[in-house]
Amino acid sequence: MRRDATNNRERIVAAAEEVFAERGPAGTLEDVANAAGVGPATLYRRFANKDALVEEVLTGFFQRLIDAAEAAMAGPPDAGVEVFLRTVGVELAEKRGLSAPIWGELAPGLLVERLRGLCAKLLIRAQGAGSVSEDVTPDDIAAAVWALRGVIHSERTDPSRHGRDLWQRHLETILRGFRNAS
Repeated sequence: MRRDATNNRERIVAAAEEVFAERGPAGTLEDVANAAGVGPATLYRRFANKDALVEEVLTGFFQRLIDAAEAAMAGPPDAGVEVFLRTVGVELAEKRGLSAPIWGELAPGLLVERLRGLCAKLLIRAQGAGSVSEDVTPDDIAAAVWALRGVIHSERTDPSRHGRDLWQRHLETILRGFRNAS
């Protein structure tokens, strides 16, 4: 691919992430083309349709979550779950429109499964270090992410109702429940 074509593609993907993160499925390809500073024909030369572009954006989003999980794996075992969940909270808060249920089948299944596997490893390490209760399961980690996503979306629909960072307070409650009581 020529350098200008590569640059256009990168601009389109970056613009699409911004548009879809803000507007979710309501974001249009026209919105993306305008945000990227390219014409619709340039966008369609790179991506056949909205689904193809959304898949590209979601792949990048989930890859960042995988990178966060891997970074948490490199840190102290007793802090990995907490570090990961805080990072996920920030990503979800900043990119609300990219959360998986909104897009359904367009979420990259292989990356989602890889992320689940890393979360399970983080949990096993934390339990081995004694910082997370043995009765916490990988499904509890997934449920914590779903809960954060729900709280973050409720903040968006009515920010005055809860304050700006309700998700952080909710995460503290979740983490207290995960901690080993002994």
